[in-house]
Amino acid sequence: MTYKLLVNGSNLSMVKEFLGLMENSFDCLSTTDGFGDLCKHCRLFEPNAILFFVDRLYSGLVDTLHQFKSDRRYNSIPVIFITKEEVIRELEIQGDKGLVDFTLYRPISSDNIILRTMGYLDKAIGSAEDVMPQFAEDTAVYEEAMPAAPVQPVPEAPKAPAAPTPAPAPAAPAKQEQPAASGPAKKQILVVDDDRNVLKMLKTALEEKYEVTSTLNGLIVEKVLATKKIDLIVLDYEMPIMTGAEVYRKIKAKPEYANIPICFLTGVSDKEKVMEIMSLRPDSYLLKPLDLEVLMTAIENLI
Repeated sequence: MTYKLLVNGSNLSMVKEFLGLMENSFDCLSTTDGFGDLCKHCRLFEPNAILFFVDRLYSGLVDTLHQFKSDRRYNSIPVIFITKEEVIRELEIQGDKGLVDFTLYRPISSDNIILRTMGYLDKAIGSAEDVMPQFAEDTAVYEEAMPAAPVQPVPEAPKAPAAPTPAPAPAAPAKQEQPAASGPAKKQILVVDDDRNVLKMLKTALEEKYEVTSTLNGLIVEKVLATKKIDLIVLDYEMPIMTGAEVYRKIKAKPEYANIPICFLTGVSDKEKVMEIMSLRPDSYLLKPLDLEVLMTAIENLI
């Protein structure tokens, strides 16, 4: 499931950075902190949560949150703050801490915001979905109990005298329907690299022949694999937070993903790192700067 977020905040640089990293993680819309604008976006977009990047508290924001949490149409939508500890302390002093459902304290990277927000929503929405089967059963019982309307017999119309049967015309040869032409579905490739330029280049090169999903870090890989049938992973070796080697081990440890071919991309020349890569026994191993023709050949051989 891809979660939908409304994103707002006084820290515009963090908002822009976060929105720029959202591909394959969340569906996002930005909004103002005005109550009317927030409600309009909630009606049209139906978000799973609202994310506020807050540098400081100001009366307009607090007033909006009070209105929002008092409105029964929207008060079940979680409010997430990315902020400093002193902001939450100030809310607590004012008695308004209950306006915020989940807090991530700065300094924090966008990667960690993505990961921890996903974890929070997995738990929050999973708990909500646990209630749904009971609701469905109750509805079914109610519909069964509704009495059916009595069926009135329809009187038959008088039969007209039968007309003489004409001689049958010779049957035309049956027209055979042609099956609709449909080519085979494109194979799906996941590209993982922390360099936006590399992601853009690879997506452009591959998407004519393959369905391409891209992500900037290894934290999102398992989430993508859970939602899409990936046929091959092109994986950068040197990445922050989670290296390519760590991502590789995590994927191969899961029986459901262990057979997905993985092609490493790397620009490392350090002997120890090269030995680490080789010890993992990847399905393919290509050096940067990348030769796209060599990459295409490697992919074709693997899938």
